Amino acid sequence: MPQALPPARQAVMIDIDRERDHWRQRYQSLPRARAMRSFARYWPVLCAAYDVYLNHPRAAAGERLELFLRRESVAMSLLSEAEASQVFDQVWERIRDATAD
Repeated sequence: MPQALPPARQAVMIDIDRERDHWRQRYQSLPRARAMRSFARYWPVLCAAYDVYLNHPRAAAGERLELFLRRESVAMSLLSEAEASQVFDQVWERIRDATAD
């Protein structure tokens, strides 16, 4: 008996330049923004959330967060786990809103 293929993943495009501009204007309201001193230092942390979304679209919520927290840019940042989780939640909410049908 042939096995059924999993449903095809809907293609999603993320305009990373637009996302970078969005967060550049808002990063100062994120945890520890002053300690990071510049958007250039914060961007890799934000980018890690997009990376998790693109590379693990079907991961469960807890798994997504764990993947994010283990990214080098997140682990090496000044953010505590709780702060990094807040950042992840904000990025994920933006992704979810942008990809909602």
